[in-house]
Amino acid sequence: MEIGVIEVPTKKDMFVMKMEEQILSGKLRAGDSLPSERQLQEETRISKTMIHQGLVELEQKGFIEVTPRRGAVVANYEETGTMETLNALIRMNGGNMTRKQTHSFMEARIAIEGSALRRLAENHTDGDIAYLEGILAQADALLEKSDHSDAALAELLFRYHRGICVRSKNEFFPLLLNEFKPIIMEFWLRSIALFGAESNVHLSKRYLDFIRSGDADGAFKRLQRSVNEYLNCLDEQLR
Repeated sequence: MEIGVIEVPTKKDMFVMKMEEQILSGKLRAGDSLPSERQLQEETRISKTMIHQGLVELEQKGFIEVTPRRGAVVANYEETGTMETLNALIRMNGGNMTRKQTHSFMEARIAIEGSALRRLAENHTDGDIAYLEGILAQADALLEKSDHSDAALAELLFRYHRGICVRSKNEFFPLLLNEFKPIIMEFWLRSIALFGAESNVHLSKRYLDFIRSGDADGAFKRLQRSVNEYLNCLDEQLR
């Protein structure tokens, strides 16, 4: 049995998380000044070095701005935030995205993957088709097992759609998918729960049909439709 490494948050990490909670909960608002590093050290009883490192990390994440005269000030994270800001927001919500965040994320998916589908449908090789067919064959083999793992299928679906981005020849699309992988994996697990494993694999095959035939508009519209169906199901569950 492999348990793996158990990591305990450092005092610096705990300080950063506490500050994130204060900002995301609204207890600290954009424009509010933070206490000096010495005051924070006295209040938290951790070293000034860790306080400084924590403030640097908070600035990198877009939560605060540090200037020579004003010191540390809470930033408007919607303007200055990064992927780490989004991760912090999701942690605050118990690991789940809000309805607004989900809709925003799906809009981003249409923009990124929709463009990749268009590019690949308009310009693909036999090797591109063979690569995607290979992943779908693995998915079919997995579905033949009565005790197949939804997590394993979600991984294959992620690889398939990342493969579309890779084969589209846009260097940034697959990197963006990798950056968002934890969120995308949750999307696929929920999609499997909502529509079934076979339905998700069948939809992936439909995208390949559009790519083969060079139907860029058809592929893009099918993606839009599937995203809207997913969002409508989630909205129904929340009512």
